[in-house]
Amino acid sequence: MTPTTESAPHRAPGPAPAIETTGLSHCWDSEHSPITFPDLTLPAGEHLFLHGPSGSGKSTFLSLLSGMLSPSTGGIGILGTPIHQLNAGDRDRFRADHIGVIFQQFNLVPYLSAEANVTLPCRLSASRRDATDPDPTREAHRLLTALAIPKDCWPRSVTRLSIGQQQRIAAARALIGGPEIILADEPTSALDSDNRDRFLDLLLTLAEERNTSVLFVSHDRSLAQHFTHQVRLTEPEL
Repeated sequence: MTPTTESAPHRAPGPAPAIETTGLSHCWDSEHSPITFPDLTLPAGEHLFLHGPSGSGKSTFLSLLSGMLSPSTGGIGILGTPIHQLNAGDRDRFRADHIGVIFQQFNLVPYLSAEANVTLPCRLSASRRDATDPDPTREAHRLLTALAIPKDCWPRSVTRLSIGQQQRIAAARALIGGPEIILADEPTSALDSDNRDRFLDLLLTLAEERNTSVLFVSHDRSLAQHFTHQVRLTEPEL
């Protein structure tokens, strides 16, 4: 893959960047060529739109940044921590403390209520629990209200809610406890254009309030207008 950078963010003086990658590649198996990724630096509190066609490695890149995958080559700095040097358990703990992930399929726990899904990260991370004000339940209620989830939906199982409501619950779960970084993997792919733009506005507004950096992955170029920085990935060369 030959990555193309468009208005990519550069290092700024001051605190450690939210995300920094150098010489990054990943190879799934010996039968395939490695996927290579651009070097980038995303300053704390800023937002990046990552786009490209199917097969260009967008989800793989997100999995590398979140520590769910290890790179074949190169380095990944998250908030100044070289996570590629951590073992799997330490990467999991780091992700729980510092990164909120919005998955394409949401990955909500089907037997939990909307409220319990939102507070779940606070049961996995003491630092995110301690960062809620005044407690995880009250912060969950604020986020659900801000994301226009009706109060009578809060105690319901998420399987009884609409796709749009599940999507916003996934966003609230990622935002609770004020993680420094949100990684979003095409969470708007099932929405029409009006609801998609409304969701993005809400997500980025809440992130701004918390000085949270957002890396948003999509193949839909029309969403780029919401972001200051853009990076494009292209399909691997055969």
